[in-house]
Amino acid sequence: MKPAPPVWRSTPARILWGAALGALTWPLDLACAVVALVGARRPTPPGPVRALVAWHRRRTARFLGWADDGAPLTTRRAAGYLLARVGVGLVGTLVLGLLAYGLFAAVAGLLSWLFDIRVTVVDPESSEGLTTGALLAMVPVGLVLLYLDLMGLVGVGLLDRAAAARWFSPSRSERLEAQVESLTVSRADLLAALDAERGRIERDLHDGVQQRAVAVGLLVNRARRAVAPGSSGALLLEQAGREAERLVTDLRDVAWRVRPTTLDTHGLEPVLRELVAHAAVPTVLDWGAAGRLPSGVETTVYYVVAEALTNVAKHSGAGEARVLVSVAGQAVGSDDGRPDGGVVHVVISDDGVGGAVARPGHGLAGLAGRVAAAGGALGVVSPVGGPTRIEVTLPCA
Repeated sequence: MKPAPPVWRSTPARILWGAALGALTWPLDLACAVVALVGARRPTPPGPVRALVAWHRRRTARFLGWADDGAPLTTRRAAGYLLARVGVGLVGTLVLGLLAYGLFAAVAGLLSWLFDIRVTVVDPESSEGLTTGALLAMVPVGLVLLYLDLMGLVGVGLLDRAAAARWFSPSRSERLEAQVESLTVSRADLLAALDAERGRIERDLHDGVQQRAVAVGLLVNRARRAVAPGSSGALLLEQAGREAERLVTDLRDVAWRVRPTTLDTHGLEPVLRELVAHAAVPTVLDWGAAGRLPSGVETTVYYVVAEALTNVAKHSGAGEARVLVSVAGQAVGSDDGRPDGGVVHVVISDDGVGGAVARPGHGLAGLAGRVAAAGGALGVVSPVGGPTRIEVTLPCA
């Protein structure tokens, strides 16, 4: 659905003016309703019908205070609304006719009283002008009738607004589709922001903390060379140097797990090969994709495989694992050779004890949410006793 236009503040004057405008268009509404009914099989109404309905939507939103939710216009909606508009327009025309007659009668009576002339509409049996007493007697009656006529016109405006709300309010399925689309976009934006933040943290670790740890190690080595060999100070500095080296190694590993820089520069395949090479459980990678994948897909597949291998090491008791990556219907459509079509299939399997369940708040449930945000699906087959098989499908869009 399109975003709703701003809602104008409705006032009695606006309602009267909007109802009067709508009352004058019922012949056009009838003609366009017939056109819409003739082409009822078409998903969208013809151009003149769309233009008239669009004008009515703007009129009711601006003058009658109706909140247009931006529901798509279909032929069925256009025909139903215009037929309802014909009835509302006829009632509005009748009310406007009574109002015009009342105003004419008031003007005629005033002229009869001022110029002492006979006006048929006031008193057809009299040949004289209207007397002052008769004029004063007509004033309260005329005011009451004017009030009732204006309230009738306001009622026509409210009927007009109700017709628009009936035919142009989104259906329940349309509202649900819009909510699902909004939530999907929001979740995808959140994951993109999270990935960007991971990249920033990795750069800060690599360019900041890791470099400082390297500098500390160099200073310790310089201090060790400055003291007498074999002394207690030299032994402590030697131990400090080894700890500094371990610190640099740990920082490099942490930064790589947060987001490997090679994922952007070299692609997913070398990252996965390094990942399976350092896995706690012996793992084999079967790579069946030709060339690079879309960056968002590569990021999602990396985190899915990394989390799955971590779970294998922690919970499965497996002796070996296997990671299979393939692309079905791959089509190259961008300048860098990345596919813009096809579906990526990822399978992570192990020979462990099984029993894995995607419980809310746990790793597999988080992976399923990430995959769903990318437009894919994750399935887990893990009977008690094993083996466990995690299947992921992602569109290359």
